[in-house]
Amino acid sequence: MSTPQARAEGAGRRRSRAALAVLSGSLLVVGTAAAAVGSELWPVKNTPVEVPAATMPAGDTVLACAPTLHRVGGSESSDEAYGPGAATATSTVRSLALGDQAQRLPGAELLSEDRTLATLQARLSEAEAAKEATAASDGFSGTKGLVDAGRRFDDALWLRVQSLAGLRSPAAMTRTVNQNDGDLTGLATEACAAPSNVTWLAGASTTLGHTSVLVVSNPSKTTASVQVDVRTSAGLATEGAIQDFTLEPGATKSINVGGTARDEAAVTVRVSSSGAPVSATLSQAILRGLRPGGIAIISASADPATRQIMPGVQVLGAADASKVGSSEDAGDELPEVQLTDASGQGSTATLTALAADGTRTVVAKDVQIGKNAVVNVPLASLPAGNYTLEAVADESIVASARLLRGSDPKQPVDVAYIPGVAEMSTGQLLALPEVGTGWLHLAAPEEDSKVVIAPVAADGTVGESRTVEITAGQTVTVKAADFKGAAGLRLGASAGGVYASLLTEDGASKTAALVPQELPDAPASARVELLP
Repeated sequence: MSTPQARAEGAGRRRSRAALAVLSGSLLVVGTAAAAVGSELWPVKNTPVEVPAATMPAGDTVLACAPTLHRVGGSESSDEAYGPGAATATSTVRSLALGDQAQRLPGAELLSEDRTLATLQARLSEAEAAKEATAASDGFSGTKGLVDAGRRFDDALWLRVQSLAGLRSPAAMTRTVNQNDGDLTGLATEACAAPSNVTWLAGASTTLGHTSVLVVSNPSKTTASVQVDVRTSAGLATEGAIQDFTLEPGATKSINVGGTARDEAAVTVRVSSSGAPVSATLSQAILRGLRPGGIAIISASADPATRQIMPGVQVLGAADASKVGSSEDAGDELPEVQLTDASGQGSTATLTALAADGTRTVVAKDVQIGKNAVVNVPLASLPAGNYTLEAVADESIVASARLLRGSDPKQPVDVAYIPGVAEMSTGQLLALPEVGTGWLHLAAPEEDSKVVIAPVAADGTVGESRTVEITAGQTVTVKAADFKGAAGLRLGASAGGVYASLLTEDGASKTAALVPQELPDAPASARVELLP
């Protein structure tokens, strides 16, 4: 797949040729040409050409999970008090997929590298899968699902789900990393996402004790050419810049971001690819001397825009945050928001916090963000509580909020990151983490909104839906455990702009965050180009 830049260059080279994008049905094209002989032009008769629609099949739904977190710098902890488990955090994966109204289940399988790990559901024949059906042969209708839970697998893996009736099948996959001892003590969750040609990862840090590892996987069947650029407080990092590389089908590459951005408190990574889309995440681990400071998997931020929304940000009070987040043995890990200029021109931004009841507080005004640079905005001015954060800028930015949980400076603490999120669609699927208590935060910053939630049970049954109403400017929190026995949730915003995140807590200090992923739409048609 070509990049936007390549497509633009290609378009420039084809200025003199006629091109047609076919959306549906058939289209009548009139081609006009001229022949040049010497210094004179001879007109050629216009000829109608009927071009049939070139509809593209939906293709499989593909979701990719990064490998679990590994300690950088050795296979075992330097301190026996933090082993076993210091080198690799244990993790499990839960996968969901939904069928159609005819109660058909799509084919589904888990893969890693070039092998199939498990067939969750046998594929239907292509002819059968292509049929449009609204009821089963016995006359009943309704959606069924399939669930695979508790699967322990540390390497990168992806879920591939067959399309039905020309539409991509809804699917979700979540990795839960839970570690009770060792350097990597903490909780991390990842909503495994569809591969993309451009991914922005914001929120990282590489100061003393902070390790950030970029993980890029290629779940596609074609080779990907990958480019990575790293942004810091000074702009694009050029010293030790990550070289472009090729990623074969099924391959995964890990890169220590500290090699490019050394001792940086604010780091954003942009990953782009051509040839094939890729999956990219950042694994963040913090060690404060001998005390674990938390783990997290940083997933993609919403596309660059002049407005970014971060729902469900749990803020410690300033005194508590300073007590457990400041250290002489490592860089600070205080609650804050990272704002990154994505325009290449520099930006000016305002950060506002919306309390659950809709009360607005301006956290920072006229924040200056340099060209391609990253700025940290502290949240110390906010009282303890849960907020939806809104960043508005005059140029495109990406954003991410860092959360901190813990109360005892002598005990491990944990971190989580909520990126700017895209507005919810009418149909999304969320696989719930397999550890802890989950809280779904639904924010409606501008207008009254509704969200319909239906549980998906461990046996794939889709339960009765519940409608959550949200008053403009407010945030509603829903406890996942209220849907008894749910392995996942089917979500749909039926009115207004809604933004969602899931915050999971376990014990006194563990925390993790993820954002429900929206599946990419299937292309409706191919681009048809008429060449001379």
